[in-house]
Amino acid sequence: MRAFLAPLQRHELIQAPLESTRLNRSRQAKKLLKSADPGIILDARLISLIDREDDLQPDDLERTRWLGETSAKLGCRYFLLSSSRVFSGSLRRAYRESDSPDATDALGQIMMDTERHLSGLIESLFILRLGWVFSGRGPSAFNRLLDQLRAGVPIQASDNRRDCPVHSAEVARVIAGIIDQIEVGAPSRGLFHYGSEGDTGYFSFIEAVVAVASQFEAFPGAAELLEEDFTTPVVNRSLDCGAIRHRFGIQRRPWRDFVERAIRRYIEIYCEEQTA
Repeated sequence: MRAFLAPLQRHELIQAPLESTRLNRSRQAKKLLKSADPGIILDARLISLIDREDDLQPDDLERTRWLGETSAKLGCRYFLLSSSRVFSGSLRRAYRESDSPDATDALGQIMMDTERHLSGLIESLFILRLGWVFSGRGPSAFNRLLDQLRAGVPIQASDNRRDCPVHSAEVARVIAGIIDQIEVGAPSRGLFHYGSEGDTGYFSFIEAVVAVASQFEAFPGAAELLEEDFTTPVVNRSLDCGAIRHRFGIQRRPWRDFVERAIRRYIEIYCEEQTA
């Protein structure tokens, strides 16, 4: 968001580091909110944690509660980034905003409970559910995948697991477009889905990653490492993204357009740095 919004010069972005939103730091974060008097609070904490190795914890829900309560007291609009993980993945079609969240795993239930709690607390709550977010920067499943390819570790994946991959830069573009329209009178309350064009299985996604990675010296033999797993149960968390297009005119861009960008970013940060 910082890289995307600054050149546009339409909004001032005041960042609160993830560390400052811990429960024992609530007083400092509340002081920051009161002094900054933001027009919109953009809560990207949960979506940034969802793909880390330690995943989300119940304490993360508690942090959202006090942050939401502070927002409600200040009368701020609240923009929550949520996830397709609120769904169990049992449907064979893409999930719509009208479908009830039914997550059965602990991680999905935290996301689901967060949405429910904030919906009952904040009048101007905007929820944007995202497909699987990937990026070449920071701890993530995508970077762990590239770590395995660099190390020559075999990878198994299945197209029985389906989702809507979306690059972090796409997320920033979509958020900026929505905020622009909210600032000129669009509704600041709602629930929408977004994932890049091209709902896909994980095997097909990783196959595309391997095809691009194989072109770089950092990933020798990557093309030989991917194996298809036919035993994985069917889990479909693809999202129907028609509503956001109709309401805000936001068009989906193909996730394939961002794969090379993410890999190059990974190499720039994690490969060249280690050989310098």
